[in-house]
Amino acid sequence: MAAVASETSTTEDYVTTSPRNQLPSFLRDYTKLGPLGKKQTFAGKTTGLAMSDLARRLTHDLTEGSTGKGGYFLTGDLSTDIFRDDCVFEDPTNGVASLSQYQKALTVLFDPSRSSIEVIQPLVVNESDCTISGRLRSRGYLQLPWNPYISSYETTIRYTVDPETGLVARQDQTWTKSASQALQETFTPTWVDPPPKSGRGPKFDEPQAVSKLFQMLNGRRPSEYSSEERQAIDALVAQIVEGTTTNASSTTASPLTGTWVLAYLQPGPDGAGIDRRIPFPDFKFNDNYQLFDLSETSSGRVTTVGQLFGPLANVQVYGSIREANPQESSLPRRRYEANIQGGKLCFSRTFQPPTNCWIDLPMIQGQGLFDSLYVGDRLRIGQNLNGGGARVVQLRI
Repeated sequence: MAAVASETSTTEDYVTTSPRNQLPSFLRDYTKLGPLGKKQTFAGKTTGLAMSDLARRLTHDLTEGSTGKGGYFLTGDLSTDIFRDDCVFEDPTNGVASLSQYQKALTVLFDPSRSSIEVIQPLVVNESDCTISGRLRSRGYLQLPWNPYISSYETTIRYTVDPETGLVARQDQTWTKSASQALQETFTPTWVDPPPKSGRGPKFDEPQAVSKLFQMLNGRRPSEYSSEERQAIDALVAQIVEGTTTNASSTTASPLTGTWVLAYLQPGPDGAGIDRRIPFPDFKFNDNYQLFDLSETSSGRVTTVGQLFGPLANVQVYGSIREANPQESSLPRRRYEANIQGGKLCFSRTFQPPTNCWIDLPMIQGQGLFDSLYVGDRLRIGQNLNGGGARVVQLRI
């Protein structure tokens, strides 16, 4: 039954030593990003909750927020009635022993409209040691003038519950990202545009694995994934390519036609990336596109667009393309041959149609061969055959 708590345990009962991945304690006061105000108290604590009920409420706060504003890591929208006012909150870069100060910090940290959090392992109750643990995945932009972006990482979260009141007395986080990397990203400006995002919805016959892969990749760049995400993505790519998922679009005419953005890169057997004969700097914030215009005779034009330094300039490489085995066009896998005939250096944020392309690059020539392993309405998987065997996943925009 709900009641007002009398917090008899002290904060010191829940203070522990810092894990090795954390910053030294004497540095933590210098990593706070702003004043957190005076410590405050919240009335109306809900005590005596069963651990399972507490886990359900915490899960709701993590994913939806206490009042529906969004997960509390991104919004600060947590249920103050289930935490002690002197709850200890520790992560690899910061620590505070105040519920009000922690909530204040969360409201000014992430930009909820450009950030995401998900529970990847449900919260599990351990009655014997009064803890609740689970795993999360987060990424997004911070609300700072220099617009820093925090790349995807996983969090193991552990709540320690006060056995006398049933309130959360301590919240600990460990990250798959090091504290030094987190600080580096926090103070690294982001000036480029957000990654392109496809607005296409799924067709009624889109395979489930394709839908899941699309959701994981849409609106992201190839450099943004954590190692755990890459394992899950690689498994989905293998599932689709190996034929456990049928290619619903394999028999449609000219399935490649359209504009595609590179969302994921799976290196080849020797670690090779995309074909580096095309002089695109491999900066993490650059976007790469391919524009296909194929007729029903399985031949046409292809343009590859690679940003040089974000959206300020790009190289556009163009040529002809034909299907190498049109007699086998009913097969899910199709092989294409591209004959690169030149390129241009362009200074424009747009490339449809090309504008401000002042410098010709006739030295960019050659033949490219690639397999189209899967082509759907909004996602395709290809493999470069003469550039190291890397696989790419592109989204139609």
